Amino acid sequence: MGKFDSLLKTRKSKRKYLYDYTKLYKKGRFATSVDYHYFENLYTLELLDNNKKKKYNEDLITLWGKLDMKSYIDYDLGNTINLYFVENFSRIPVNQLEDYNYMPEDSRKASLLDIKYSKHLSLENIELNDLYLATFEIFDKENNFRPYVLLFIKNDENVFLEIGQGYDSNNNGNIELSIESFNYPIFLTPKGLILLPLTNEKIKFNVYDSITDIDIQKIQKSNMG
Repeated sequence: MGKFDSLLKTRKSKRKYLYDYTKLYKKGRFATSVDYHYFENLYTLELLDNNKKKKYNEDLITLWGKLDMKSYIDYDLGNTINLYFVENFSRIPVNQLEDYNYMPEDSRKASLLDIKYSKHLSLENIELNDLYLATFEIFDKENNFRPYVLLFIKNDENVFLEIGQGYDSNNNGNIELSIESFNYPIFLTPKGLILLPLTNEKIKFNVYDSITDIDIQKIQKSNMG
């Protein structure tokens, strides 16, 4: 298995472990106002508490707790962004789409697969340090699970800031990635290469650490054992 296999298009879901979000998330399915931070924090604290042997990086666990719970609440409230049902990178919640009532459930939820950490990335004259690349899968109109990624950095206050997002816009396996402070989209391949279309430069996204849904399952099981 390659480090970037989570970016591949598949017919079956690649997510293996599903957390029981409902034990923390008690709001009704059609609640109009939900405190995302409250539930994200509950989930994160549970994961950190269960990571008793400190086997897994706490920053990765913290970001996982935030993103995984957020994706569930987005699904519950219809706030998921599915770029495979819109045009021109329009970040419109699925509950505002005409197809919403007929969309498969897997098209209404972005499932987090893994988070990769890279110490440094140099893009032309921009230097980025301590990057976190979160990869989700979501169902498209052709019944495929397709990738959706978010890119984060952590600021001086220890808060994760989203600085980029992308998806397989051309159905060619490469992620079109838009990054703040960068003038044009770049591409991330399933081999972990970043392609700069204006210069034809190829840059390796070096992964120093990562966490997956299976790692989260192991954390939870260790608490049960």
